[in-house]
Amino acid sequence: VIILFSSKIGYYCKVSMQKQFHLFTLGLLLTCLAACVTEPDYPNEPVIEYIGVSKNPVNEFDSLTLSFSFTDGDGDLGRDKSSSDTCNNQCSYIGPNACINNPNFDCFLIDQRDSCYVILKLPDLEPTGDIKAVSGEIDVVVPPVFCKCGAGPCPPTQDLIYEIIVVDFAGNRSNVILSEPITINCN
Repeated sequence: VIILFSSKIGYYCKVSMQKQFHLFTLGLLLTCLAACVTEPDYPNEPVIEYIGVSKNPVNEFDSLTLSFSFTDGDGDLGRDKSSSDTCNNQCSYIGPNACINNPNFDCFLIDQRDSCYVILKLPDLEPTGDIKAVSGEIDVVVPPVFCKCGAGPCPPTQDLIYEIIVVDFAGNRSNVILSEPITINCN
């Protein structure tokens, strides 16, 4: 038993061993919680992982939603770019003038059938606090999909696979992930 005395207040306080244990446990718990608030150790390059597609199969000219998870160590993924840039070459992402090199574009869905791509803008994901590392899930709405048949007639169905890349504001590219094969019912 510990006896505490306060001369200013003029009373004795006995703290039992059980209360000491509870106070020690509370202090240990608060210390552990404080340690949990440290910044996660994510790389500055975005890292993405495919989750799924909203519907499969899909009818030609329907839109769909792709979902993927992300981490970004410097937290500048989807940062507001407030630009009206356009991309005129959406079938080549190789070379210095490719749209993927423009920091105002941040999400690319590359159609494996012909290497043309859809450019999407991510929501602003930049955290406002002291910890800049960010993680979560993103749902992107894909514009209407269509069959690509060339000169001949279209088959009844066609499979579409997207390569997905995101680029943060600093120009760091993510890893490349693939969607599942999406079956398009051709009209």
